[in-house]
Amino acid sequence: MVEEKSIGLVAGRDQLPFLVLAEIKKRKAKGIVIGLKGEVDPKLAEEAAVYREIEVGQMQEMVDFFHQENVIEMVMAGKVTKETIFGGKFDLKFRQLLQGLPVKNDDAVLLAVVNEFEQNGFQVAKQTEYLQNFLAPSGPICGEITPEEMADLRLGYRMAKASGDLDFGQSIVVKQGVVLAVEAIEGTDEAIIRGGKLGGPGAVVVKVSKPKQDERFDVPTVGKTTIESMIKVNAKILGVEAGKTLLIEREEVEVLVKDYQIKIFAL
Repeated sequence: MVEEKSIGLVAGRDQLPFLVLAEIKKRKAKGIVIGLKGEVDPKLAEEAAVYREIEVGQMQEMVDFFHQENVIEMVMAGKVTKETIFGGKFDLKFRQLLQGLPVKNDDAVLLAVVNEFEQNGFQVAKQTEYLQNFLAPSGPICGEITPEEMADLRLGYRMAKASGDLDFGQSIVVKQGVVLAVEAIEGTDEAIIRGGKLGGPGAVVVKVSKPKQDERFDVPTVGKTTIESMIKVNAKILGVEAGKTLLIEREEVEVLVKDYQIKIFAL
């Protein structure tokens, strides 16, 4: 009898870890899950073959756990906040990892974590290898876009790409050719609310991948909370990058955009 393959999952917050774990199960593999303390939904433990909750800064414990469970291939999924990264206890390995970084932004820290896993013999897969079915298809997803709306979408796309190239956020809020908000440390949802309050009803939100996006740990994602943030400020159009942005919780999203007459388009 062939032994089940063990695939490791390092799980942060929100729904992505559940989606990745479901795909692991579809592949008839064992989901060996590290839930990041302070971020992970505890319900994920019920779905995992083996589960342990570990602080982000306990790098050696994570490595040892995956080795113990015969993990070779692994994937990282789910948000991890700066507060969680820098607010917990660090072991020696994680301290050394941070000390070697000239810049300690989110991407730099997560890339260093990925490199540490790979140096310890693990193969870190791209998130998109497990979530292909959730990538936004090109063109209209909900509603038809007018030429004026398309002009704002294209402006937002260009500005979001430029922002991402500088390693700022990946989301922009625009209205009638005016940039209202550029995502910063607060995240997409707060940027939507900030820009929507400035511009009033009818704002356009655009979220894209960074030009040098590392799909092993950071794929742009929109879902129910994105739409709920738009509803709070009466924003009316969401633009995403086709083939690069994950669109999750589609049933809930479809209900909300229909009820609040929000359009979605993938560029």
